[in-house]
Amino acid sequence: MDRFPAGRPGALLVAVIYFILFSLIWSGAHELSDLWARRLPLTFEWESRIPFQGWILPVYFSLDVAVICLPFLFRSCREAMAPMGLLLIQGVIAAPFFVLLPIENVYTNDMETGVWGTWLFEPLGMKNVSQWNQTPSLHVTYSLTVATVVARRFGGPWTWLAFAWAVPVSISTMLVHEHHLICVVGGLILYVATLPLLGRLSRRFGLDARGREFESNPADA
Repeated sequence: MDRFPAGRPGALLVAVIYFILFSLIWSGAHELSDLWARRLPLTFEWESRIPFQGWILPVYFSLDVAVICLPFLFRSCREAMAPMGLLLIQGVIAAPFFVLLPIENVYTNDMETGVWGTWLFEPLGMKNVSQWNQTPSLHVTYSLTVATVVARRFGGPWTWLAFAWAVPVSISTMLVHEHHLICVVGGLILYVATLPLLGRLSRRFGLDARGREFESNPADA
């Protein structure tokens, strides 16, 4: 910890390291999954009849904004380590499933590369490196994890507000045709299975039950 800057700059440095490692894992998993010539029919027929709901796109994209803003809640690298570390662990666990369970997309719409390709990558002249990272849905896992971090840290009405946001984000994944039911269920399982790590990592880095440094600790270490 001594090598990290003190205070909030240290927390932001932890976040930068997380985003770099996550990007490598995410794009690598997509490229490996893209090698499959045949994808697995792990969906239900009724899913193909779900109409695309463009109105919920801001809710879906709000997760990415939330993850980018999350590090600004932490006062030091020590406080950032547990939440950002958990997000990275969840991404590492999900990556092999992205590769080994290449799901066939049964949705019908005009977006061959999904909303990320249509709304972000293609306008920038880039390849969509998220198209095949489907199950478990990290949108589900991450939204619930972010909500848990906020709830632990602030409590009170923030708990209800955080999960009132996370649940629609999870549902939106199917309404914008980015994930199927198996992806949503997989994301929920990943969240439940890894949630105990948040408390363990917090204790490992000397944090209290809210994920904050004890008042007796230095401002940063």
